[in-house]
Amino acid sequence: MTAGVRTRSARSSTSPPSGRASAPPSASNRPRPVPKRPRGDGEPAGRVAVGHINAPFGVRGHVKVTPLTSNPERLKVGATFYVQDVARRVTDIKYPRGYPAILFEGVRDRDDAEALRGAVLEIDETELLDLPEDEYYVDDLVGLNVVTTEGESLGTVVEVLVTGSNDVYLVRKPGAKDILIPALKDVVLDVDFEANTMRIEAVPGLLA
Repeated sequence: MTAGVRTRSARSSTSPPSGRASAPPSASNRPRPVPKRPRGDGEPAGRVAVGHINAPFGVRGHVKVTPLTSNPERLKVGATFYVQDVARRVTDIKYPRGYPAILFEGVRDRDDAEALRGAVLEIDETELLDLPEDEYYVDDLVGLNVVTTEGESLGTVVEVLVTGSNDVYLVRKPGAKDILIPALKDVVLDVDFEANTMRIEAVPGLLA
């Protein structure tokens, strides 16, 4: 995988006043692209994985792809993706059992397709669709510093777990026990991306 490429993420929904999230995000089960984060002056845009090549399909060079995007129109004939750092145009798509099998320009047979096994389909970050005001990508939550209303630092969000009812944020701090923070309004009070913090209410039993 190309260095610096971020992959597979879910989208979160919030109701942010003035660019801040006052309600805890709730992630969907479906894979989503990763976020566009603010970059410093002169910092180059990265790439985002929007698909994963699983295996060859058939003998003409098609590859089975797992989409990692919430935009189904992105995978279409004529679209161009970076695959193993090479820009490749889609020339044909089949849908065996509902999943896309893509043929790329320059891929002539099953042997060529086999060489792409495990690769990701990437686009430039600048091509990502803007999300509605009340939605964020889960990767924007990963890495946030979690603090209580009393100012105690609990660690950083390392993973968002989708449980089916509400999401759960896995918070980790070196030398301390992992903490599971439920994405509930009475627990997660504020998410401030500019300050890179998530403020929570340490309700009874949460930190036990």
